[in-house]
Amino acid sequence: MPGASPRFLLLSGTLALLLTVTAGTTLFLKMLRNNCDVITVNHVELPAAPDYPELRVALLSDLHVRPEQRALERLEEIVRRTNAEHPDLILLAGDFVAGHLERHAASPDEIARRLGALRAPLGVYAVLGNHDHWQRPERIAAALENAGITMLENRAALLVDNRTGTLFSLAGATDGHRNQNPDWNDLLPYPGLPVLLLTHTPDILATLPPGRIIAFAGHTHGGQIVLPLFGPPILPSKYGRRYASGTVQENGNTIFITTGLGTSLLPLRLNCPPEIALLELRR
Repeated sequence: MPGASPRFLLLSGTLALLLTVTAGTTLFLKMLRNNCDVITVNHVELPAAPDYPELRVALLSDLHVRPEQRALERLEEIVRRTNAEHPDLILLAGDFVAGHLERHAASPDEIARRLGALRAPLGVYAVLGNHDHWQRPERIAAALENAGITMLENRAALLVDNRTGTLFSLAGATDGHRNQNPDWNDLLPYPGLPVLLLTHTPDILATLPPGRIIAFAGHTHGGQIVLPLFGPPILPSKYGRRYASGTVQENGNTIFITTGLGTSLLPLRLNCPPEIALLELRR
C-alpha cells in the first residue's frame, strides 16, 4: 500500500496471520471432530490353536453414548453395520455410557434397547467399563440383560460351536479399575478347554497366566490422537503403549485391543478411526 507506515504494515500482516491461523485451526479441529463420526469395520485375523473353533467375532467397545438423538441414531447405525457382517459371536467390552454423571449419558434403557437388536448365533455378551461403574452399574447391567444381552461380570459360560461341536469357555473379567488382581483360577474354571476372555481395561491382562487364551479388551481408544512418526501422546494405561491397540502376543496368549467407537474427554480423533472390530479366529 503506497504511503503506508511500517507500523501499519506490521499490524496488518500480524492480523492477517492471526486470521489465517485461526481459520486453519478451526478447520483442523472440525476435521478431528468429524473423524469421530466415522464408523469403520476393521477386519483382523487372529491365530487360534488347532482345538479352537473358527469363529467370526464382532467386538464393540467404548460406545460412550451421549444424551442426544444424533448419538442414538449413530448407535443404531453401529448395530446395523455389525449385523450386516454376520458375526458368530458379539462381544461388548464396556463403557456404554458417556461421562462421569448420569446427565452426561443417554439412559441405560435407551442404549440397551438399541443394542438388543444385535444378532449372532452364539449370542451377545458384555462386561461393564469404568464409566459404567462410575454411574449406576446395576441399572446398566439390568437394562442390558433385559435386552437379551448376557452379562459376564467375573464369570464364565460354556458355549458350543454347532458347526463343529467344539466346546469352549467364554469368560468375562470385571473392569480393572474395580479389580486389579483377578483370581484367574476362578475366572478360568475349565482347564483344557479353549478360552475366550472379555474385559474392558487391558492392563489386568498383564497378569494373565501363560496359555493359549484369546482375550479381548477396549478402554484405550487407541489414544484417540495418533501423531505421524510418534504415535499416541496419551494412553490411559500404566503400561504405556504396550496395550495401545491391535494384536498383542504374550506368554502364548493372544490379546486384541480395539480402538473403540466413541470418545472420552475431547470429541476428537486423528489417525485412529472408530471401529467395529471384526475378528476372524483361524487355526
